[in-house]
Amino acid sequence: MKIAYLSSATVPSTSANSLQVMKMCQAFSQEGNEVHLILPPADETLSDDGGGKISALPSGDIPLSDSVIRQYGLASGFLSRRVKLLPLLGRRGLAWAEADEAARITPDLAYTRGIDIAWAVSQHGFPVMLEIHHPPTGRIGPLYFRQILRIPNIRLAVISRALEENLRRTYPALHGRDILVIPDAVDTEQFRNLPAPARARGRLNLAVNKFTAGYFGSLVAGRGVELICELARRIPGMEFLMLGGNPEEVEAWKTRTGASENIRWLGHVPNAEVPLHQAACDVLLMPYQREVTIRGKGNTAEIMSPMKLYEYMAAGRAILSSDLPALRVMLHEANSILLPPEDAAAWAEALAKLRKNPEKRKRIAAQARADVRPYSWRGRAKRILEFAAGSHG
Repeated sequence: MKIAYLSSATVPSTSANSLQVMKMCQAFSQEGNEVHLILPPADETLSDDGGGKISALPSGDIPLSDSVIRQYGLASGFLSRRVKLLPLLGRRGLAWAEADEAARITPDLAYTRGIDIAWAVSQHGFPVMLEIHHPPTGRIGPLYFRQILRIPNIRLAVISRALEENLRRTYPALHGRDILVIPDAVDTEQFRNLPAPARARGRLNLAVNKFTAGYFGSLVAGRGVELICELARRIPGMEFLMLGGNPEEVEAWKTRTGASENIRWLGHVPNAEVPLHQAACDVLLMPYQREVTIRGKGNTAEIMSPMKLYEYMAAGRAILSSDLPALRVMLHEANSILLPPEDAAAWAEALAKLRKNPEKRKRIAAQARADVRPYSWRGRAKRILEFAAGSHG
């Protein structure tokens, strides 16, 4: 099958959106499909490892550079192409530009996470799969979505049951329409044969003999960074690794926390290096708050399906997580420690108990790894394509 994946994500970048897009394109490719990733314009053409520029192939496709493959932790590459935008329209013309580019490919399936892009590409008559991560927002989003619901060649996938229920309540036109509920996933191959925590810390030049708790992800509101800083203050003998955020965000947190000696702010690392850094931790922290923000998308605490949840589970480390319904889809008392997101004392106590109980750490980590095994990107891609083809099994 020939698949055109139309994305508004900036590639390369550190965004979770772009990572998810790249993992899905790889999975579609690994399932034997011809994948063409269509992207917005970039300031620079993706360069090869020698610093030179990769010129477009005659078809307009550009092979991914080795550096981009490494950044996103891909096992293999696929083809991508960038569109040109009319100066007067700018970004507002992206949906139509990508739809026209897809028409040049003549795909068997057009795939996207953009509601406006789905509507635009559907006008060419191709089967379209729209993957939704949050309800339509703003003034235009709901209008586009209502138009989409009138188009029979667009099929819908959502990342959580709660999001499906939200959409069905809001849009009565969805009554009787099939929606695929498909959570995020993990590249299980990346997490095979990870070293023990102390050995991993040695490879990364970290404190080998210090009990280490790790956090991976955004540093914006709702992720619980404040709670981790409080835990570091309460437990000075424990090391806290913080991976994520841009340099400005990291510096702001360093200033805010007074450069606590037991917090290591490592910033963003390429996805290919995430498994080793997670392996360097004795426990992994996921202190989402009751309100979780995505820039411009409002509170997603009830409908989210965070990729790092699946990575944490695959890493084989004990997980301490906020006890939220969206996370209970995967987590339970046998594979994690679930805690009130606002209770720092409860988190500190749970950390202290786990530190003294290596057998429990091992037991819940093993259960989490077993529970996440079916959630691979390839398995996700296969289910999506079966649904897109009209198979509901």
